[in-house]
Amino acid sequence: MAAVGERSVRLVLAAAAAAVLGVAAAFAVAYPTFPDGSSWLRVIAVASGSVVLGFGILAVLDGNSESRRPAVDSQVMWRSIGYLSGLWAVAEFVLLTVAAADSAGRTPLTLSPNAFTAFATSISVGRLGTATVILALALCAIGVAGYRLSASWSPIPVIVLASLALVARPITGHMSQFAFGSIAVAVHVVCASVWLGVLGAMALSLRSKSAWATLLPVYSRVAFWCVVGVATTGVLDAVLKLDSLTALVETGYGRIVLAKVLITVALIAFARRIRGTWLPTVSAHRSTVEHSVGRAAAHVCLLTVAFGLAAALATTA
Repeated sequence: MAAVGERSVRLVLAAAAAAVLGVAAAFAVAYPTFPDGSSWLRVIAVASGSVVLGFGILAVLDGNSESRRPAVDSQVMWRSIGYLSGLWAVAEFVLLTVAAADSAGRTPLTLSPNAFTAFATSISVGRLGTATVILALALCAIGVAGYRLSASWSPIPVIVLASLALVARPITGHMSQFAFGSIAVAVHVVCASVWLGVLGAMALSLRSKSAWATLLPVYSRVAFWCVVGVATTGVLDAVLKLDSLTALVETGYGRIVLAKVLITVALIAFARRIRGTWLPTVSAHRSTVEHSVGRAAAHVCLLTVAFGLAAALATTA
């Protein structure tokens, strides 16, 4: 168990480092126009929330599989949901505090409780941030209670609460001014979150060949549609936001979009290779658990680089 815990910690730290690398890359390609500093926290919040959502979906996929033995250990699932939701809530609270301080023209350390409360309850952006913090805290409570009680609860509340928290802020962004823009953003965020989150949950929780053989083929089919959703809505977002093709290279926003396109192409190529090599060996029980976790971790890290670019893009004018 200690080895499993250490491996999980290493995976989380590697994914966090990859996410930070993605944000740093966005800052580099956007120069001299920089994304907002909140990008660094945004990516940690969204990536954590995505894996929470991923655990909920993975539990549903596991429950609907033909395997007689559950592939996902419920204790590992609830514990992971508790930890990751706690991290998510902390990141969102800091983001809310920073936004309140900016609104009041102060620093987070000099922001008064009254000014924070007014922002969090009276301004739409603040209310959405507050709702996200509350939802993340609720998920943390569910995870802790589920772990303590060794519960066999339905994962549906986790899926619903995590989905709402993930889309709360993005749907009020620049795309909301276009017809169906908020819907497109919600689809983009949920598809990207499922793509990363389910694989991250698998890497953190699957510890047998049979578990990987049961769930990796199912994930592969789900991921295909996630890629379609991410690519379609991402192109729509870029077309609506950019005035011309030259803006792709002449503006910081456009250059981050190009970087996202490149990393998405790399991810699709990686996924195709997985379907052609890793998936058949896993299905035939010829791949070791260590090899499967390593391949999943590599893909997760590449995905979190893309998440870092996306977080920076959302805060770039």
